[in-house]
Amino acid sequence: MPMLQAGNFRRIARGGLGRPGLNMAYAMAEFRGHLYLGTSSANARSPDDAPRVLRLQDGEWRVVHESPLAAGDGSAPTDVQFPQEFARLLKRGGEKEEAPGPRPTETGYRSMAIFQGASDAEPALYVATMSLSGGTVLRSEDGESFAPVTEPGMGNPAVYSFQALTVHSGRLFAAAAGRVSEGTIDRNVPPEAALYVSDDPASGTWTPAALPGFGDVANVAVATLCPAHGYLYAGTVNPERGFEVWRTKAEGEAPFEWTRVVDNGAYGYNQNLAASAMAEFEGALYVGCGVTGFGHDRVYDIGPAACELIRIWPDGSWDLVAGRPRFTPQGLKVPLSMLGAGLDDPFNAMVWSLAVHDGVLYLGTHQWEAFRAIEIGAEDIFGGYQLWASEDGEQWTLVLEDGGGNPADVGLRTLVSTSQGLLLGTCNQMQLLTIMARLRDRKLDLPDRRGFEVLLGAR
Repeated sequence: MPMLQAGNFRRIARGGLGRPGLNMAYAMAEFRGHLYLGTSSANARSPDDAPRVLRLQDGEWRVVHESPLAAGDGSAPTDVQFPQEFARLLKRGGEKEEAPGPRPTETGYRSMAIFQGASDAEPALYVATMSLSGGTVLRSEDGESFAPVTEPGMGNPAVYSFQALTVHSGRLFAAAAGRVSEGTIDRNVPPEAALYVSDDPASGTWTPAALPGFGDVANVAVATLCPAHGYLYAGTVNPERGFEVWRTKAEGEAPFEWTRVVDNGAYGYNQNLAASAMAEFEGALYVGCGVTGFGHDRVYDIGPAACELIRIWPDGSWDLVAGRPRFTPQGLKVPLSMLGAGLDDPFNAMVWSLAVHDGVLYLGTHQWEAFRAIEIGAEDIFGGYQLWASEDGEQWTLVLEDGGGNPADVGLRTLVSTSQGLLLGTCNQMQLLTIMARLRDRKLDLPDRRGFEVLLGAR
């Protein structure tokens, strides 16, 4: 079926669904014939910012789970991507210190999967939370009531969350994501690059699926998982040499035997810091990569750099689809799409999402042009996420750009194919852009469109 065009998309959620402090539509799934949405807040300090899981039913969004509240002291951890600057931006930008009071214990919902384990009478909805006291995995049989089936952090409360909930070979996999310690938070890199597996998550039994980092401490996180070719593939974050891709048949008992198929960031080295998205399409596994942060990872001082896209075949060979031409041990690699790094846009720092819908491969980016425009004092503010599509994996068409008309919608965090159409979930950074402009004595000449949006693409 031909690819969706811009006119095929309509917004089915905007403004954080009444909570503009909820800036990201982080996870989505179709369960029992309904669309489910997991939201998150970068700065959940009050009940008004409490993240929620919502269900779309009869054209209306209904809250099915909301973060519990607990007493707080008004403090908040410093994000390591903005170790000093972010705190100064908030303070000098006029943000008030929060008074002690009830605060959400969960800051968001990072991943969703439908899975039927040994103790599940039928498929259940599993949802990974983000929490400063240790992320958990929630389970729901009916899509109405949710209960945790893991200890915080699976025994390590310093683990902020779990990502890439993925089903393969009758098992559910989950990767540790993020770390909370000593007043700081890293939303991506966990205490160790742990990967867990369970054939009965309802019982709370999880075991390591691999050695941490696949035996290499330079692999600081497992960022994405995807089944393809009868294997389970895993993409890492590696600041020393660039991302790696590993795969396993997941046979026998865990931990499984894993084989590395791509290293050294596909020879883009650490400019390709993270393998951030995967999807199987037309017999190959497509892997998107890039740099975390706003084009520059401040923890590892990598970038600015633009994203790339590769594809891996069942025999382990790989092609460069979009990116910088280069020599590799497998010979010269040139982009088959004729698109350079960032899909010819240097502000596309990361391929943030990939999905196949009706025989077409779609790609969503994370983009930082608006931040750069404010930084250099540009008169106009441009930028925002891009959505690309391909019917063969090599010829790509730009479907949506400029954040759908809102430069503050900097990324497409989620792409999900459903029976109702292709779902797009955005990441909105209007608050941070507003504060940055104020500090530079500028008026941000943009409509104040805060909060995530969800778009549905259908014919």
